[in-house]
Amino acid sequence: MNTKRNKAPVVTTPPGWRTASEGKINGRRVERGTELSIQGESGRFRFVRFVKTDKGARWIDVIGGRKGCDQWRSFRPERVKTVHVKKQVMTASRAKAIVSEKRAAKRVAE
Repeated sequence: MNTKRNKAPVVTTPPGWRTASEGKINGRRVERGTELSIQGESGRFRFVRFVKTDKGARWIDVIGGRKGCDQWRSFRPERVKTVHVKKQVMTASRAKAIVSEKRAAKRVAE
């Protein structure tokens, strides 16, 4: 198993299972490595994949738990309490570009 925190292991899928490595939970976009909090569980978990079987069973596979005790776990998507999203830092050049765009739009509107 890969022990780096930001990388999920490669997993094989049995016949009859459909998987996806990204999607939405609680209206928030999740992809491999997105941190989640699960109701009734301590610690944070990193999302690995969505799984759905031909018989209609659905769950998510995650890695994590209490600090220093990472485990492979599976939960129903309804048990996800929080999808943690990292804030993105805006660079100075991107901020200048946004201001320029707004000023240009304002001049056109006048």
